[in-house]
Amino acid sequence: MYPGQSLGLPVSGRGSLAGWWPRIGAMVGDWAASMVVAVAIFGTDVVVGDDWRTFMILVVFFVEASVLTALTGGSFGQLIAGIGVIRLDGATLGWWRPIGRTALKSLVVPHVVVGAERRPLTDLMLGTVVVTRR
Repeated sequence: MYPGQSLGLPVSGRGSLAGWWPRIGAMVGDWAASMVVAVAIFGTDVVVGDDWRTFMILVVFFVEASVLTALTGGSFGQLIAGIGVIRLDGATLGWWRPIGRTALKSLVVPHVVVGAERRPLTDLMLGTVVVTRR
């Protein structure tokens, strides 16, 4: 049995379950891009300050990941890494799933509790899975 088989996903290639390295790379890419945008808009206090601006990287990440996932099926980092989010039932993601997924990912714990088929709690709750797009 291979990862993704019980979900009806192919063993490899387009539509197969995304591996750990592309997922980690996507998250690092998303966070780095969010840092660059937040620093460009709010200044270096987002990194070294101690006021409300320190949360702006997270806010930029939330907006970027939610909007891009709703529109394209993946965040900036996921698009670069060649992975994306789909619903298991094949329907479109809509808006509330990407927003809910990003909100839960921002809380960290639901996203690092991983169950069967490499699916974090966020994906299990929302009926989604991260797949290879290439």
